[in-house]
Amino acid sequence: MNRPAGFFEQPVWTVLGLLVVCAGPLILLAGLTGYVPEDDKTIVVVTGLVWTPLTVGVLLLAVIGTLRDQRVWHALDTAGVRALGEVTSAQHVWCGEDDRCTRIRMLVTVPGRPPFTTTHLVAGEKNIEAGTSIPVDVHPTRDLFRLAPDR
Repeated sequence: MNRPAGFFEQPVWTVLGLLVVCAGPLILLAGLTGYVPEDDKTIVVVTGLVWTPLTVGVLLLAVIGTLRDQRVWHALDTAGVRALGEVTSAQHVWCGEDDRCTRIRMLVTVPGRPPFTTTHLVAGEKNIEAGTSIPVDVHPTRDLFRLAPDR
């Protein structure tokens, strides 16, 4: 399991996202500066006014989500406690058109906290049997956890 990617570590998705985010303001700018015929100006400006808040909302959700993921990962890196999760069930499921994954359900026991169950999708058809122990990083005071990264 890898840390969340930064904004510019996925250039194709970053460029595509920037194009989507810029669509509303560019349409609005084109309507206000006279790049469209006078007959279409009103509809272009209205379209720009509708798209601009939507694109700003998409940008905010992306930025906030990425920052949250990075903050959680950092919290687990600095204060995480290694625990073992016991696999209670594992089944092969489809996780795409042609891809198969393994869905595992685990019981995680952390010293000083009540045990909890969690479900994870693991890429590929892994042969994981019930009773197998898998390392998990758990925050000692908050409800944060992740499968331990491979070392």
